[in-house]
Amino acid sequence: MTDPPARAIRRPRVFYGWYLVAASFVTNLVMTATFWQGFQVFFLPILREFGWSRAAISGAFTLRQLETGILAPVLGFAVDRYGPRRVIVVSGFVVGLGLLAVSRTWSLWTFYGFFLLASMGASGTSHTITWPVAIARWFRRRRGMVLGIATSGPFLAGILLPFMTLLVQEVGWRQTLVYAGLTIWLVVLPLGSLVRDSPEPYGQAPDGDAPEPGAGTVRSSASPFPAAESRGHTLKEALHGRDFWLISTLFGILFFGLSGFQVHQIPYFESLGWTPTRAALTVTGVLFLSGAGRMGAGALADVLSLRFVLVALVVMHLTAWVYLATVDVSSIARMLPFTVLYGVAFGSMVSLRPVLLVKFFGTRSLGSLSGLIQSGTLISGMVGPVMMGLVFDVTGEYGAAIHIIIGVTLTALPLAFLIKPPGPAPSRGPV
Repeated sequence: MTDPPARAIRRPRVFYGWYLVAASFVTNLVMTATFWQGFQVFFLPILREFGWSRAAISGAFTLRQLETGILAPVLGFAVDRYGPRRVIVVSGFVVGLGLLAVSRTWSLWTFYGFFLLASMGASGTSHTITWPVAIARWFRRRRGMVLGIATSGPFLAGILLPFMTLLVQEVGWRQTLVYAGLTIWLVVLPLGSLVRDSPEPYGQAPDGDAPEPGAGTVRSSASPFPAAESRGHTLKEALHGRDFWLISTLFGILFFGLSGFQVHQIPYFESLGWTPTRAALTVTGVLFLSGAGRMGAGALADVLSLRFVLVALVVMHLTAWVYLATVDVSSIARMLPFTVLYGVAFGSMVSLRPVLLVKFFGTRSLGSLSGLIQSGTLISGMVGPVMMGLVFDVTGEYGAAIHIIIGVTLTALPLAFLIKPPGPAPSRGPV
């Protein structure tokens, strides 16, 4: 789709970037409710129907992380080369098709294969690569706050999880997956088609400002974006410094606990005697509070030292896991402090990742760097779910798994102190 010349477009009353923020919000709400956190509601029903072990089912989530880690750099390069719109639309179709296929599972291997197909599409529709790149090019002032809002859709997804649980109980997990796949097609495909690469071809500058005189657009075969968006580090420059590797390692460590608990949160609370619906409410609480983390961390990154924000993020993760390991959370009241800590910490990671990349390296190679940092979570995301499943299969409880998560998370604290706040990024192209 070719962008029209700026002189043919009137400036709208509402800056188009805000439509993208809304589209990102809704897309991530639907993806979270149906696939990311929402797939937890299918874990035990599938286990009961086929009699597989928890470790075996967790293996599918490990393969999901493996596929996501391998595919993420490819998606990042595709976003930088072709723009996020095409990636989102194609990915939305694939994830919907994958969920429909999962509903027809008849063996462990077909479950793995169909689940991986859905994972391939989910990677390209989520808030990790495509939507942050699209939105970062439309905003500059208070970009952290805007990205926090755009990635906050999952906090409302928690409201849908008890409904998903009841739907599984009423019509079965297979039919519920059919509904989920069709919902993704009906919502994600139209919203993805709204994405535009940048504001300059529409007679605007980021934040809805009037373009500077003579600022035009310069296109090449290497990038669909205007020359003004070539600011920042090249991919080679970013990878030659230590900051990218420190950030990638820190997020990979924190994701170890998150990846495991995202798969086992409902089974964890059911192992404590909670009912399935009540256990699903814990996920609702986490997702709702993650909204505060997503918006709050992005806004704080605009005004506070990035090192302070990162240290606070790690400390919050540690505190959440220590609380879960030491306090009896058999009641909702006792579970609430963990929900607050874990939910805010989880949400903060989502919005901080693109904010950090833009602040350290600019938008020149944002898609590629987003894909590579997603790959940095590959090992931890593979090990976390299976580790928790194996611990339960061997011991009959999750206690030892939480202590392992605490030990791993502790290693992220010195890394947060080593990350040096960036100076001005190099600029290429007209200002």
